[in-house]
Amino acid sequence: MAATNAEQKPPNAVEILRRFRHEKTDPAPFYVGLAARTIASFPYDLNGARLLDLGCGPGWYSLALTEAGADVVSLDLGAADVREAGEKGVAAMVGDGMRLPLPDQCLDGVFCSNLLEHVPDTGAVIDEIARVLRPGGWAWISWTPWYSPWGGHEIVPLHFLGPKLGPKAWERFFGTPPKNVPFDGLWPTYVGKITTAVRADSRFEVRSIHPRYYPPLKWILSVPGAREVLTWNCVIDVVRR
Repeated sequence: MAATNAEQKPPNAVEILRRFRHEKTDPAPFYVGLAARTIASFPYDLNGARLLDLGCGPGWYSLALTEAGADVVSLDLGAADVREAGEKGVAAMVGDGMRLPLPDQCLDGVFCSNLLEHVPDTGAVIDEIARVLRPGGWAWISWTPWYSPWGGHEIVPLHFLGPKLGPKAWERFFGTPPKNVPFDGLWPTYVGKITTAVRADSRFEVRSIHPRYYPPLKWILSVPGAREVLTWNCVIDVVRR
């Protein structure tokens, strides 16, 4: 029987933060709530849309998108995540976001949550997103910048020492992280570099670039340096020309 992402009311930002404190030991409440909150405020009509959940992980967003009426293709490079998604009733497949096993211009939209920091070439992922979108199709892309409070994932807070010194310091004191090892599963990403590249891409019309958890504070994105820390999680919302 398929799992469900349904919540009577999407949780607010404070509740999401409270659930995040237990994400490692009890991930379901956090991810179900975050998926519900994300889809509840989504800027596009999902009903009947042919979508890709790119980097679907265990399938929380695929479930929420499907419940909103979308026809979802779910893809992740991690076989374990794909199996877990399957246990929830999500028909996910193993695939590489830098080389999507999909034809050109076959999708109405691409939903991509927290994938970019897990690939060595963000430009290749963005190129593939543009390739598979039909003209007028949209992409909603979010990721965790390296210098955000959660940017180093398992090596927080030593990631603030930088992508070279931080991992070395962590390994010296605590050993190799069990997953998301820097430069092997986790790569440094930067708000300024990625947003500049997307804005310069003539294939996209940029609708919005904003912090995921507090969209009204999009002015943060205009402050170099501070945006790398304060954005926490960055969203790029684009339409294919």
